[in-house]
Amino acid sequence: MGTHSRLAVAGALGLTAAIAFGGATAQAYGPTANTLGCRIYFSDAGTGTSPTTWNDTFALTQTPATPAPGQTVTVTFTAVAGPNNGPVPLNAGDVPVAVKLALGGSQSGTVTLNMATYPAAAAPASAPLGPITATGTYVAGGTGAATLTVTQVQFNNSTAKTYCSNAGDRDHKAAPEASTIVESFSVFGGGTTITSITGQTVTNAARAGNTINFSVSGMASSAGLTATLKDAGGNGTGEGSGTGTTDATGAGTGTLVVPSGATTGARTLSVSDGTNTVTRPITILGAPAISITPSGGGAGTAVAVTGTNWNPGSTVTVRGYQAGAPPPPATADAAVTATATATGAVTASFTVNDPTTAYIGASSGAGPSTLFAVATWTASADSCVAKAGAATTGSCNLTYNLSQTVTAGNLAMSRAAGSGNVPLSGVTLNGTVQNGTGALAPITVTDFRGTTFGWSLVGSVSDFTGTPGGTIPKANLTWTPTCTATAGFTNAVTATAGSAGAVDGSTLCSAPANAAGTGGSFDAAAALNLQVPAFQLAGSYSATLTITLS
Repeated sequence: MGTHSRLAVAGALGLTAAIAFGGATAQAYGPTANTLGCRIYFSDAGTGTSPTTWNDTFALTQTPATPAPGQTVTVTFTAVAGPNNGPVPLNAGDVPVAVKLALGGSQSGTVTLNMATYPAAAAPASAPLGPITATGTYVAGGTGAATLTVTQVQFNNSTAKTYCSNAGDRDHKAAPEASTIVESFSVFGGGTTITSITGQTVTNAARAGNTINFSVSGMASSAGLTATLKDAGGNGTGEGSGTGTTDATGAGTGTLVVPSGATTGARTLSVSDGTNTVTRPITILGAPAISITPSGGGAGTAVAVTGTNWNPGSTVTVRGYQAGAPPPPATADAAVTATATATGAVTASFTVNDPTTAYIGASSGAGPSTLFAVATWTASADSCVAKAGAATTGSCNLTYNLSQTVTAGNLAMSRAAGSGNVPLSGVTLNGTVQNGTGALAPITVTDFRGTTFGWSLVGSVSDFTGTPGGTIPKANLTWTPTCTATAGFTNAVTATAGSAGAVDGSTLCSAPANAAGTGGSFDAAAALNLQVPAFQLAGSYSATLTITLS
């Protein structure tokens, strides 16, 4: 930057003209239109050149707005537009800003605020240099009303420095005049303490329905107190309506019942006497909850249990529960206990052995105030832990469900090939009744149905018809049945041969029903006898014998 480069604040900025201030100032100054007077100095001597005014919108704030004695306070000065540049372009950062403040009232001393890089970007000649935000800190002193006043703003260009103070034509560098940019505030030494909370063993956490008991000091004397819950910074819409009173010394007590539906998490107890407000951090607990890892497994599985929002310092019991409405019946799993931390967190290790465990639950307290939470557990029959860790004893079992399908066979009969023709012995007529004899070859009955039912073989026969003529009645054919187990078979029941007599409509063999089951292989046969009348027509006779299995 050349030797003639300098900051100029001359020229219209298009802002509101200077305003005269009267009356009490606000807790934080601005943003408000105001005017500062400025001059450019090329050395430590002289009274400066180019007297001009700087019209802008200024603000002066501090955090906290009402500090306590000994508290570090951050002060911020802002200007919306900043001054205009002079006739020489400037690089970014050519004119660092320093703002001098004077503490007054119950405080004394000076505070310096800085903006190291100004302008933020290169600025051509006569262009606005841009917004200003300068910050600094001081330590609050004793209690009482105090002020922060802007006494001087310095633009510290290395070639030509510009100094601004109250509007007017004077030596702003050597004899700055305090401006009308003033923030009034109070250093307040009051405080509040939470003395106890019903239902809790700590004083930093509460839940809906708990009563917060508090005390205050340094407040207005003989005043009524109101208390609410606000956000973590002590702001926002209050929840709850606590009350209390102070005595002649400004000390007092009060209570606040945490309302149903109160916002959970980090909150602030805010107590006011109508003028002063004191706060105390507090955590509002939500509904207790637990989570488990893993969420299922076989007998002997070790489960990591974590919980949130339990009453700090309380004893929490973890156990297994059967299916059902909470709290359902407990299972045989051994319960474990854990102590909730100062933040309401819980950690525990729990072992599941009972196969009826459907939930892992946690509980704390007794009666109507009992806290309860569950997590679903999925039992598995496919794994188990025999020995946990370095244990030398223990066992576990895996069970299997076996299945077998038994398909029913048939009730059937069969005979030897070629045994379907049964010749009877021939007779020669001699004037007397004679008998033709023969044998019914064995019929094998197999019953592989796997039932409890019986069966029977029944015969039926037609009349014997002769060629060229003649008939022998079917009633003349008789049999003597036999029925035995097929060789090599052990049967479920014993079959019985039918009675000797006429064949037609009679039983050859049968097996009974049996509740324990039937089945087997059986051979049925019969000796046959046909009575031929004494004077039967000679010829060749035939009939059909039918054996029915049912």
